[in-house]
Amino acid sequence: MPHPDSIQLGILSLGLSFQFPSSSEPRWAPLSIPFLESDALFDDSSTPLVQLLRLALSDVGLGFQGEWIRDGVKIKVRCWILPSDVPGSMWKSMHSKDRERVVKGLLSNASRYWDIGQSEAETILSIRPEDGQSMQEIYSSIPSPRDPHFQPSDSLSDRELFNSLSDYENPFGVKTDSYKYQIRSIAKMVQMEMQPERLVDPLFTPLQEAGRDATYYVNLSNWDIQRHPGWYDLPRGGILCEQMGTGKTLMCLSLITSTLYQPTLPPSNSIDLSPVTTDVAERTYPFAANADLRALTGYPRSQTHLTFPSLLELCANVLATNDPSAKHHSDLPDMLRPLLERRTFYCTLPADDECSRYAKKKTYNQTVKKIHLAKGTLVIVPQILIHQWQAEIEHHLEEGALSVYNVEGKQLPSIETLLQYDVILMDTLRFGAEETQHRVSKGMKPSVLLQARWKRMILDEGHTAQSKLTNSMTFARQLSVERRWLVSGTPTRHLQQGGEAELESIDVIHSREVSRTTTPTANDVRVDWEAHTVRRAWNQLELEDAYRIGRMIGGFLAAEPFKTEGGFERNVIAPLRNKEGPSFGAVRRMKYIMNSLMVKHAPHVIDIEAQLPPSTIINQLLQFEPMQKITYNVLAALVASNVYTSGGEDIDYFLHKDNREAFLQVVDNLHLACFWYSARDMGVKGCLDRTKSWLERHPEADQHVREQLEEGCHHLQLALDSQGWREWMTNGVSMPLDGHVFPSLIKEAWSDSFNSKPDAVDVHSFNILRELNQRGKTVQDLHIAGWDHRNTKLEDFQKTMAKYMGKHAKEQKKLAKAKNSTAAKAPKAVINSSSSPVKNGSRKRKNTDIDEMDQRLQEAERNAALANTALNINLPRPLPDAVHTRSKSAKANFVARTIMSADKDDKFVIFGDAYELGHLTEILDLLDITSTFVGSELFTRDRRKALDDFQKPEIRVCLLDLKVGARGLNLVVANRMIFLRPIWNLDVQAQAIKRVHRIGQRRATKIQILVTEGTFEEDIAKRSSKNRSQDDEKLYSRAMIENPKFVYPDKDETETFAVRFIPTSEFPSATAVKGTNGNAMDRDGQDVIDHRPGPVIVHSDLGAATETEDLSGIKKRARVMFA
Repeated sequence: MPHPDSIQLGILSLGLSFQFPSSSEPRWAPLSIPFLESDALFDDSSTPLVQLLRLALSDVGLGFQGEWIRDGVKIKVRCWILPSDVPGSMWKSMHSKDRERVVKGLLSNASRYWDIGQSEAETILSIRPEDGQSMQEIYSSIPSPRDPHFQPSDSLSDRELFNSLSDYENPFGVKTDSYKYQIRSIAKMVQMEMQPERLVDPLFTPLQEAGRDATYYVNLSNWDIQRHPGWYDLPRGGILCEQMGTGKTLMCLSLITSTLYQPTLPPSNSIDLSPVTTDVAERTYPFAANADLRALTGYPRSQTHLTFPSLLELCANVLATNDPSAKHHSDLPDMLRPLLERRTFYCTLPADDECSRYAKKKTYNQTVKKIHLAKGTLVIVPQILIHQWQAEIEHHLEEGALSVYNVEGKQLPSIETLLQYDVILMDTLRFGAEETQHRVSKGMKPSVLLQARWKRMILDEGHTAQSKLTNSMTFARQLSVERRWLVSGTPTRHLQQGGEAELESIDVIHSREVSRTTTPTANDVRVDWEAHTVRRAWNQLELEDAYRIGRMIGGFLAAEPFKTEGGFERNVIAPLRNKEGPSFGAVRRMKYIMNSLMVKHAPHVIDIEAQLPPSTIINQLLQFEPMQKITYNVLAALVASNVYTSGGEDIDYFLHKDNREAFLQVVDNLHLACFWYSARDMGVKGCLDRTKSWLERHPEADQHVREQLEEGCHHLQLALDSQGWREWMTNGVSMPLDGHVFPSLIKEAWSDSFNSKPDAVDVHSFNILRELNQRGKTVQDLHIAGWDHRNTKLEDFQKTMAKYMGKHAKEQKKLAKAKNSTAAKAPKAVINSSSSPVKNGSRKRKNTDIDEMDQRLQEAERNAALANTALNINLPRPLPDAVHTRSKSAKANFVARTIMSADKDDKFVIFGDAYELGHLTEILDLLDITSTFVGSELFTRDRRKALDDFQKPEIRVCLLDLKVGARGLNLVVANRMIFLRPIWNLDVQAQAIKRVHRIGQRRATKIQILVTEGTFEEDIAKRSSKNRSQDDEKLYSRAMIENPKFVYPDKDETETFAVRFIPTSEFPSATAVKGTNGNAMDRDGQDVIDHRPGPVIVHSDLGAATETEDLSGIKKRARVMFA
């Protein structure tokens, strides 16, 4: 009989060399070496297995046993092995040189079934479906937290907390009603802090016994088999990675309030610690233990007041040590509360031999360190989210539920002050400034935060913990913290959560002829396991995600055994990195670790429990304005000429390995051309001549190449023949508007195409011309002012371009040598509109001083204008009070008309590139549409002010740089969203949508994605989620350049919008101009003008239209990878 602790491995099949006589009742018989040595019993194919079984039976230390039975023309052998860690095992006392080979052979050949008659299963070490899972599939399959269930506890307070969560009651101190999924996540977090699970040694891979529900573990490096291998305590904390907009901040606050009563405990893995005591006991208790501690710490005798404590005092000391929140208990008499005002601490002690030696020298206080036990939680967040956290605390928690210390703009106070607070709120950069080496390099003492052991640390937007080199992460590892949490809806760069699910739960509508974008479903991420029979090597992005998670787990969370350098890489990542695919069990090991440390619900669970108002996505198909189409096709022709005539080897070849900068710029330019693009000296004539010459010299060229180049020549010639286009590309700065309503004198003076076709005036000039449209002035006055403005604009433009060219001299010098690279020219630097305030050049003056001075100057200007208006009230203006126009950008026109025709309570969030948003800002200013801008080039305080301004009713539009606006922000005040271009990465798009369509949103939301017909944007809109990986993006970007696409559809629009043309200085008496019900007017102006007082124009710091202080006045074009 096998040992009762033996493991049932499975069954081996041995082929017979001849037919046995049939037996009516075959029975299992013990396996022996003589049976295996029977002459000519087994066929040749079974010889290696027979030899393997003989070696197994010969190795006494292995504890192998078997039994056999005849099954037709085969012998089936059941296999048992006695694990090395059970009583009676001689695995480690009796060694065998063949043991590892025997165990590996048995596991590789034994099938995972136990009874005859069952269908034969795979071998034990055969690759299983889960071994083929990708990193994304592992992350998506993390199980949702179950209904709250806790292990029994002896603490009454713990039991009250457990019962409350199990009954789905709202957490203590939280006034906002929590959803059930939020309670489950909070309960899971409480459980991971108070009753952490154990992590099995990652060297061992779990396997299922054959024929029974039991697990054993195999070390695949030395083939040791154990029933109960070593384990490690998981850290008290983890990674909260619920999807975006589900209330992660509320979960964290609920965790803090629910555990206020719990004391902070000293490290459990150190023996050189004193018992926990209080400052009152240290100062007054006469007991020997307290006297020894005073001696070790060098406590001054002058500060001791030794008295024998009363029973009340002793009880107060115990209560303060074990329940920090007791002093706030409602049933506690007020007279007793001061007794609980005491600080707890412990001391790190020297080793015994050191203690005696130092005691003699009286220098023991040099090695004894006093560590306070802080009840507080350190909350570390990006600076832009500081105010959002404060707002969430005020909104969700009862007054006084938490005491919060906001470090923003302050020096840290003494440790005694910090110990009084439940939450210490800091931004990430400020937290990093506390890093020890950083402070030492500046001549400062180590941070006061190092003087305490903190109850908890929460790192919001925790994907920043991927880097172990930043001061913030270095300091986080230096701190003594009992519980640690990373909070991020997207814990790594490439793991997607919510993108597909978000789109699946939203209605997707496609305007006009655009093919329906495939709405991702569960089938998109489900693997056909039956067809999945081979291993798949992990790509570089998946391995990068694995490395980042390893740094989070081993670095910030300090999980054993991954704290040591290379621990996670050696034990987890190395088996995943095989060229043939992950090793057996490697994927399951990664999955096991992630399941143990991550808290998240499947998206569909949240959708069922927290139903949001409906949301609709519309892919809005637009056609180019004629001037836009010419520009786009010129860029495509320049690209075609470069690709097909450079031979693929010249330095100016866009796809050359050393020309990546130009490649990215070309891709970016094609993107921008779908909104608006202009660049001085695009080299159209030179490119046309070179291309024609090449065609003449290469009559044998491929037919496709000839067709592409000939079509490119057609578009280049068309551009040269188009009146006004070439001149506008040379002279134009801002986006052009239709100027047909102006008299000829005005157009000649103000248009940037004055020599050929002065039919358009740029937005910048439109704004200035409006300010000059004063009573008593004449058209001739404005004509003269236009020429003066042209000269000033040229001077300003030359100055700003000189700075810009100086900053990018290296790149421009390279382009100058490569005459065939004009498509890679950066878009033109744009002088700021006078209506768009820029960052002040001086940083010495305070913002309040600037604002006050600006307000006074504006007030003086308005008063002077009003006085002048009163004198000239009966005189006419040279131009109408309102004009009707449209821009030369189809997308800008669509945005303007959409906002003007929307309900007055609708608020818009518009995502785009900083260059696009800068142009759009000028249009919105012209239309008196109040907006605020949040961009990556703004200082954090300016971004935060812009977000705060958007909460005001008078601000209708928030312009968001996608790099800033896709994470962390809460913008539920808006109900409309516009993407100025399609987003390649659906998860990034979903993150952006979640800024608006999230918990707290009470209105239906509408998302419009602007797609230009006939361009690559339409291709992106047609792509399903399966074809939108980062690798696909790189391939598609290259394909855009290798095979440029020309566009033919355009639309000569007649629909216009109305623009107030009364100077802003007269605005208090002016009228806002809109079409009926806010609708745009047509060319004939048939709509009735609605005369009413215009709104006050409020602007944030419009950094979208400016670069930083080195380039104030230039519209900064943000470098963005394709899509």
